[in-house]
Amino acid sequence: MSQVKGIASGEPDPRPHGDPASVPTPQPAPRHPSPPSAASERRPAGELESTILAALWAAGTPLTPGQVQGAIGAELARTTVTTILSRLYEKGTVARTRAGRGFVYTPTEDAPGLTARRMHSELRKQEDRSTVLARFVSQLTDEDEQLLRELLDGETP
Repeated sequence: MSQVKGIASGEPDPRPHGDPASVPTPQPAPRHPSPPSAASERRPAGELESTILAALWAAGTPLTPGQVQGAIGAELARTTVTTILSRLYEKGTVARTRAGRGFVYTPTEDAPGLTARRMHSELRKQEDRSTVLARFVSQLTDEDEQLLRELLDGETP
């Protein structure tokens, strides 16, 4: 049988006896900032969505999440790719079709169409649309302004 020091030997018991002041307060280990790793760095908002859409556009055919994962070549879990594809589906950016137990995904629009839809979405958020459009046009290059005039006049570029 093992003996606790101080109890069997007749020495005073070194353990505290209900006196909270005698209980040492554990000190947290010093924190040293760890260098950021590739896994801990956050990507800019929308970067993964853009990467996945680019893979779908490049494929030109419906892809499963696993095929998208292989196409983008990033170290992303298939579940992460599936989550992003599901979010894109909820936004109407991709369509999905049942294929076996899962889905295959295709973009609903090409890149210019998606950009135009995003521009419309931003414009709808503003109450003063004329000011937003005026500022947008004022920031166009001369070439883009001329192209916009031609498009508004029904001319094809």
